[in-house]
Amino acid sequence: MKKILFVVMGTLLVGTFMFNSAGVSGEENVETQRSEAKEFDGEFIDPDENKPKITRSTAGSRTVKIENIYLKITDEAKKEPSVPMPNTNISVLYILNGKETLLHEGKTNEKGEVTGLSFPNIPNEVTSLIVRYYLGNTERGFIQKYNKRPYTFHLNRPIPANSVINFSSTSARFGVAGNTDTFFYNYQAAKLNYYYDVAVKEFSDVIVKTNDLFPKTVPFSVEPINMNFEKGKFVDQYNAFFRYGHDNSKIADIIIGDRSDRVFTDSLVLGTVMHEWTHWNSYRETQLSLEKPETTPFQIRNSYREGWAHLVGQMYSRDFNLSNEDLLVQNDNRNGVNRYFGKPTAMTVKHVLWDLMDITSQDEEFYLTHRYVDDNLTELEMKKLNLGLLHTIMVESKATTLQEFLNYMENKYILTTSDMKKYKKVLEVNGLNRDGSFKFSEDGSPLTKNSSSVQENEFEGTACSEFVE
Repeated sequence: MKKILFVVMGTLLVGTFMFNSAGVSGEENVETQRSEAKEFDGEFIDPDENKPKITRSTAGSRTVKIENIYLKITDEAKKEPSVPMPNTNISVLYILNGKETLLHEGKTNEKGEVTGLSFPNIPNEVTSLIVRYYLGNTERGFIQKYNKRPYTFHLNRPIPANSVINFSSTSARFGVAGNTDTFFYNYQAAKLNYYYDVAVKEFSDVIVKTNDLFPKTVPFSVEPINMNFEKGKFVDQYNAFFRYGHDNSKIADIIIGDRSDRVFTDSLVLGTVMHEWTHWNSYRETQLSLEKPETTPFQIRNSYREGWAHLVGQMYSRDFNLSNEDLLVQNDNRNGVNRYFGKPTAMTVKHVLWDLMDITSQDEEFYLTHRYVDDNLTELEMKKLNLGLLHTIMVESKATTLQEFLNYMENKYILTTSDMKKYKKVLEVNGLNRDGSFKFSEDGSPLTKNSSSVQENEFEGTACSEFVE
C-alpha cells in the first residue's frame, strides 16, 4: 500500500508533560470502575411488555444460550440516530428467589453484540436472563456519574421455549418509566461511550500506521481515563481534563458538562471527547518531569497544548476538513484587530499544525509526509497519516511550546531544500518568526519572554470562548 522512501532512525525518549490541574503534588494512578453494581440507571423498555409472561415447570434444568443480543440506543423521543455499545463491559446473570447468580463477565464485541454464550444447568424455574451493560471498559475507561459509578443499563430477556436467545433492537430505550430525563441522559451517556470507543480506536490505528513508516518510534497504547457526565453538573460551564481529578482525588479524569439547551449533536460530542482525551494522551505520552522549572510564559505553553487538543478534536468533529477556515489566521478582523496572526493563541497553533497536515491549501504547499509515502493514498488517508506523524513528533520532542515542536520537526523530518522552502512559507503565512516563535503579544506589541500575564488554569479544557461550539 505504501512505499517507504526514507526510514528515520532513532530512539524515542519519554518524559512527562506538565499540565496543571487541581494543584496536588505526587503521582497518580488512573483507576477504572469494576463492573459490579446491583444499581442501574435504566431498564430496557420493551414495546412488547404486555405479552403473556413465560412460566415453566420447576423440575430439572437445561442449557440456555445467548446466540446474539444487539442493541442500538436512542432517546425517548427518537429524535436522533441510535448508537450501539461496542467494547462495553457486561455481566450476565439470573435472579431466583431474590438472589442473583452471576453467569458471565466480559464485554461486547466491536459491533456492540453479545454473542456465543452458553450456560448449562440453568434451573427450569428461571424464566429470563439479565444482561447488564456498564458503559466503558477497563482498557479505555468508563462513562460515569460523579459518584464514580459507571452508567449501568439493565436488560431482562425472557428465555424462549428452545432456550436460545436471539434479540436485536435498533431503537432501544433505557430509563425509568415516566421519567423522560432518564431516557435522554442515558442516551447521551451511550453516545459518549460510543464515540469514545470509535474515535480512540481510529486514532490508535492511525498512529500504528504512522509507526509502520518509522519503526524506531515507541508503539502507541491507550491508557484508561474515566469521563464524568451527569444531569445538572457543570451546566454550560466547560469540558475539561483534570490531571489530579476534578475532586482532588489524585486520579486523572475528564468532565463533560451538561448543557441547558440539551443540544448534544454528534459532531459536538465527538469533538469534545477527542479534545479532552487528547489532553490526557498528550500529558501521559510526554510526561515532562515535574521538577523541571518552567521558564516559558504560560500563555505560550497553553497555546500549544490547547491548540494541539483543538486540532485533534476538530479533525474528528469536522471529518478532517478545516478548509473553510484555511485563511482565518491571516484574515481575522474583529473590531479592526487580528486576534491570531503571529500571536500565542490556541487558534494560531491549531492553524500552524493544520497547515502541516492539510494536502491542499490556499496559501502554502507543504505537508509533512510528502517525502515518506507514495502518492496512491486518498487525501483523507494522507491527512490522517500527517496527523499521526504530528503525534509522533509531539511524543518524541517532549515539546512544551509550539516553537520547541517546530524546531524538533524541522531538524528531523524536513530533509530537502525544496521542502524547507515550503515549510518557511507555513511560518510566514501564520506570522511566526523563522525560528518558530511568535512575533506578537495578544495586544499586538512585540513579544518578549515575560509578556504574558495570563495565570495558570486549574484544568485543561474548552474554556476559551472562541472555541465553544
